[in-house]
Amino acid sequence: MTLLPKVPGLKLEDTFIDADTVSLTLVSTALPVACPVCGHRTARLHSHYGRTVADLPWSGRRVRFSLDVRKFRCPEEGCPRRIFTERLPDLVESYARKTVRLHEVLELVGFALGGEAGSRLIRRLGMAASPSTLLHYIGRAATASYPNPHIIGVDDFSLRRGQTYATIIVDLERHEPIELLPDREAETLADWLRANPGIEIIARDRYRPYIEGASAGAPEAVQVADRFHILKNLYNAVERAVERHRHALRESEEDPARQEEIPVPEPSREGGHPGWGHRSDPGQRDKRLKLYERVVELRERGLYVEDIAGQVGLSQGTVVRWLNADGFPERKRPKKKKPSPVAPYAEYLERRWRERCINMSRLWREIKEMGYEGSYDAVADHLR
Repeated sequence: MTLLPKVPGLKLEDTFIDADTVSLTLVSTALPVACPVCGHRTARLHSHYGRTVADLPWSGRRVRFSLDVRKFRCPEEGCPRRIFTERLPDLVESYARKTVRLHEVLELVGFALGGEAGSRLIRRLGMAASPSTLLHYIGRAATASYPNPHIIGVDDFSLRRGQTYATIIVDLERHEPIELLPDREAETLADWLRANPGIEIIARDRYRPYIEGASAGAPEAVQVADRFHILKNLYNAVERAVERHRHALRESEEDPARQEEIPVPEPSREGGHPGWGHRSDPGQRDKRLKLYERVVELRERGLYVEDIAGQVGLSQGTVVRWLNADGFPERKRPKKKKPSPVAPYAEYLERRWRERCINMSRLWREIKEMGYEGSYDAVADHLR
């Protein structure tokens, strides 16, 4: 019978089918049976007991196995297990309420969808398991094995921002994370490196415990700083240098003799944004108008959007937008930026800044007394 798992020595005794459930009574007939403790085989029967387990659904109905499980007497006198229950490892694990193949399906669903979504899906498929059960299966799943890495990346990540941090280790040859350490202490990293010998290169940031842990756990490995942290440290160094010399930069900006002549684009004849003149150039508008007329003509000839786009050299989205427009779509003028609320006080702030008053909070309080109603952040952005 195809409903039954392929387990040798399993006999079907009875079947009951209703609108929702398929119940199968199964009996194990295999003899002799090995003791799970000492391994001695025996056929000395002690007693029977019933056990019900769930299996994969069939034709929308839930399947239940009623197992007639046997108990045997162990023939070994020195065995601590005098009476034992026969095991059916290919059908169901000890103490489990679901068959092995149902457990595997639920575990796959849990990994793919998680607890809540997975529970909703399997309910529609004729199975039953709570979200917590699926998460429990995920937690019990055997961890995947991976080859011993030779080049790894070590970095920290936040479990609770600013309070709790952990460490992730990535195999840089396979580009896969292979380990999560509970903290970012030097000894924790060193212990992991000692347990995984053969590391040749360690890419890390400049965090002191990582340097110490890598040196203690893999002294032969070459330690390198990864590119992200090099660029980040360079950015921070430049920012600090500029901040230290901001007064000199301000003086250079105010001294016309020390400034280079920077060409300023002439305002367009339309006014407003300097780039508007190019966008509203009559020649550019004529080209767009001809393209628009060509698109409309090809559409009237019955061509599809993709064919029109290929002929005129436009994207399909642009063609659709033009065809849905009531007429030729003129370019929109760029929106004018709203004046900053700091603008009326800019001259005062710059004068106070030249007077070496560089406390932003103080300057913000001063202009608030003069009537400023904006935020502190706007003042800080203006001063930066």
